[in-house]
Amino acid sequence: MSDSPQHDRDSFGLGGIDADPPVRSLTFDTDEETYVAEFDGGDVSPSVAVISVVAKITGQSVTALRPLDHVVDPDALDRIVRHRPSGPSRNDRLVEFTYEGLTIQLSSGGVIEVGLPRAGNTE
Repeated sequence: MSDSPQHDRDSFGLGGIDADPPVRSLTFDTDEETYVAEFDGGDVSPSVAVISVVAKITGQSVTALRPLDHVVDPDALDRIVRHRPSGPSRNDRLVEFTYEGLTIQLSSGGVIEVGLPRAGNTE
């Protein structure tokens, strides 16, 4: 992907919404063409984490991105994903949607996976 940032498992540090994403880690897997971010739902809402990670990946400011509520209800997303299961991981909740041309998978286990667009895919 020539328009997307290429990182070979680079890590990005903690930071504010306008700086680095407010996540524990953000890495890129070149084989899967997927970013993986981990966040703590006690420190940041899942919807804010998604917006911040997408801004970092695309190189845009959070204000330049399309509002998340044009794609998914941020309050509902936060309620669903913030519910961390107390049992085995089979109870983990997963929400998937497309935002800014990227496939977003968000789990109640505090993980965001962002898939880059494949050739020929449009939003």
